[in-house]
Amino acid sequence: MIKFIVPAFLITVLTGSFVQAEENVQPQTSEVRIAGVEAGYKDNLYLKSTDNKFRLDIYGYGQFRYTYQTNDISGKEDLSNFQAQRTRLGFKGYVGSDKLKYQFLLSASQSGEYDKVSLLDGFVDYVPLKELGVQAGQFKVPYSTSWSISASQLQFVDRTQVDANFRLDRDNGLNLHGSCRDSMLTYNLGAYNGEGRNKSNQDNGMLYAARLMFEPFGKYAYHESDNEMSDKLTMLVSAAYAVSTRQAGSTNTNLNGRLATGTTKVGVSDVTGYDGFIGAKYRGASVHGEYFNRVIDPQKQGLADETAEGYYVQGGYFVMPRTVEVAARYEYLEPNKDKAEDLRKEYGIGVSYFVNGHKNKLQADFFKIKDEAGKTKRGEEDSRLRVQYQLAF
Repeated sequence: MIKFIVPAFLITVLTGSFVQAEENVQPQTSEVRIAGVEAGYKDNLYLKSTDNKFRLDIYGYGQFRYTYQTNDISGKEDLSNFQAQRTRLGFKGYVGSDKLKYQFLLSASQSGEYDKVSLLDGFVDYVPLKELGVQAGQFKVPYSTSWSISASQLQFVDRTQVDANFRLDRDNGLNLHGSCRDSMLTYNLGAYNGEGRNKSNQDNGMLYAARLMFEPFGKYAYHESDNEMSDKLTMLVSAAYAVSTRQAGSTNTNLNGRLATGTTKVGVSDVTGYDGFIGAKYRGASVHGEYFNRVIDPQKQGLADETAEGYYVQGGYFVMPRTVEVAARYEYLEPNKDKAEDLRKEYGIGVSYFVNGHKNKLQADFFKIKDEAGKTKRGEEDSRLRVQYQLAF
């Protein structure tokens, strides 16, 4: 236990003075106007024309993380690691009028393939009517609700492994969207390359995705945790369906490499999936869960379909309003329902200290990990501690 406590204590000491100094900082608004142009800060840096025909918002965030994880399952040495997990810089706004919006998001983190500056989002979104908008370019495919929420606005240090295995990655395509019935009902309907971000399609296979979201009691704040301390119950219910034809390779993270070529892979396949989400917030308490199911149908004769499913449930409560939240989460992942002993489960707790909402926060979580597929003689359970500081603007 000491090996977990010492690194966490060091991080707390190093960041404590900075966090304490920022404790009483409140969001500020300032502006300067010169010859038809206004510049200032309100939630993020902005520049706009006074006739409201142009606007540019500049935003970003950095996440600085420490991880300690035992590796009893794999038999490898335990991991102790400091990392700049995510550093993002974004530009968004509108041109001509607020009906024609744009957004660009760049990443310069140290995580795997993202160890260089790369484009995450790059799209335009024309919304002539509340009931109908057209989004084109590269962006997150509207499917998994947890994936749709920004990594800067999470209840825990990071998303679930379940989401990592089932979500549809950023992709190039076209998305029709809109809302009706006083914004209680929102829809997305789109077609995409199906190859993942910054990838061109190599054949005529496509990804098609649809999602329907329902907010029965008014606007549901689209981030995790109830930072607003909602004085009335809010809920979000969503359902999504996706089908990818002639899917090949493994560029889409949701397929977890199963379509790559090789003796243990299934090759070119048609892939279908569906997702369901429900969440609720009330007076500092929040709870939500999500279920995923995916079927891989190989085109190669003699190979059977593969069905995977998974779900997670998590919830939290502000023990100090808007400042300190405690949370718990349980995850269940079955990569192939027809294969024995491949279950993966994670369960753990987390605590968050919010200096200025999700913009400035310190988080820590501790999880136990059970993996039947990777068990060894040393055991089939690992432990993971993560501590992360985030600063956003």
